[in-house]
Amino acid sequence: MKDGLVFLPVPGRGHLISTVEFAKQINQHNHFSITILTMAPPVPGILTLPATFYESVSCLDINFLDLPPVDLPKESSVVAFISLYVAGHATHVKDSILRLQSSIRVVALVVDLFATTMAEVGDELGIPTYLFFTSGAASLSLMLYLPTLDKKIESEFEDLEENVDVPGLGSLPPLVMPTSLMNRKSEGCKWFVEHGRRFRYMKGIIVNTFRELEPATLKAIDEGQCLPDYPTPPVFPVGPILALEDQDPSHPCITWLDTQPPQSVVFLCFGSLGALPEPQVKEMALGLERSGYRFLWSIRIRRSSNFTPPTDAYLDEVLPEGFIDRTKERGLVWPRWVQQTAILSHEAIGGFVSHCGWNSTLESLWFGVPILAWPLEAEQRLNGFELVRGIGVAEELEMNYRGQTLVGEAEVERGVRCLMGESEKGKRARDKAKEVKAASRAAVDAGGSSFEAMTRITEHFLALAR
Repeated sequence: MKDGLVFLPVPGRGHLISTVEFAKQINQHNHFSITILTMAPPVPGILTLPATFYESVSCLDINFLDLPPVDLPKESSVVAFISLYVAGHATHVKDSILRLQSSIRVVALVVDLFATTMAEVGDELGIPTYLFFTSGAASLSLMLYLPTLDKKIESEFEDLEENVDVPGLGSLPPLVMPTSLMNRKSEGCKWFVEHGRRFRYMKGIIVNTFRELEPATLKAIDEGQCLPDYPTPPVFPVGPILALEDQDPSHPCITWLDTQPPQSVVFLCFGSLGALPEPQVKEMALGLERSGYRFLWSIRIRRSSNFTPPTDAYLDEVLPEGFIDRTKERGLVWPRWVQQTAILSHEAIGGFVSHCGWNSTLESLWFGVPILAWPLEAEQRLNGFELVRGIGVAEELEMNYRGQTLVGEAEVERGVRCLMGESEKGKRARDKAKEVKAASRAAVDAGGSSFEAMTRITEHFLALAR
């Protein structure tokens, strides 16, 4: 009977793609029969993947198994909603694993960071549960420490006048905490704390980072500083886990970039689910125009709640009058989603205005592109803070995290000029991005830190099969 692994990602593009890429790498190290349990997206349009995504695993022993639908939770918080939605699949996950066990020996269950409740299914079936953490070590350190922090601090984070100490991260401004933690009484915050509490009971934690990128944070985690009263599960930094698309040379964005000088274009994109409100789009446009730099801008618009995915933009409606005509000699506005890695890999790209989602961050650093940090939600504020203050590959914008104040055109202009121009800060960020590019590639090569971590986690799975 074959030895098998079962993966359970949440139904989001970044989570599912990272899970599949990790599964592919596991198979490169040692052969397992891998089954990825997929949940129907709770909101139409948030999980559209190209056919090539599934073709990439067609020759591997990686299979997708759709779980039956469940009722949607009545919860307004994104974190609470997705946590309850995942938890509602427990019976279906158990039944699916039981059916799989008739043909394969399931040796481990690997769950998403928002699927920690599924460890109870693993315990019931006698199968050890591992965590696949799709963000970086900074977020992992915070979540491991969060139950301790929740007991130490009684007030709201946004009301604190002093910084918050987190192992491996040092002294953090309270407002760079994930947005779900800003209301301590909310169900989203309670679920964040609960997931962090459950992390400590995992058999192991696989994290999408590499040791050279976040050395102090990983050291603090390894030494047990985040879990002072509990043994820390073994942590495996196996990143960067990336899905690298090939460039389509005929795509209009690529053909336009082909006509631009090397490292002269700033790329603006906010991920598969990120979008700015229309008033902010106008301010960004005016700031770009004032900067004088070449740009490629992928615009999408969200017209309602965060549960609704962004839609393609009607440029005449969202951009200042005459903007496209005035900037047509040095800018291209693309009113829909564009494959980020295909753009970031192009030699014409010199900077990236990003929401600091972790996948986007790793993609940018893989290609040595410095970042202008524009966090939107979730853990992106913490990522942006780390990129600027800790790693040094990014420039920051002055933002009002306490309210909804727009980032004005003058601040956009300043940020782009700093990132792309000859300022000392911009030069340092570009030089550091080149260093991190080399380190990220060395980490996954044979003998590198992530290669060795991948070997260790594979050995963990093999030991369970014996």
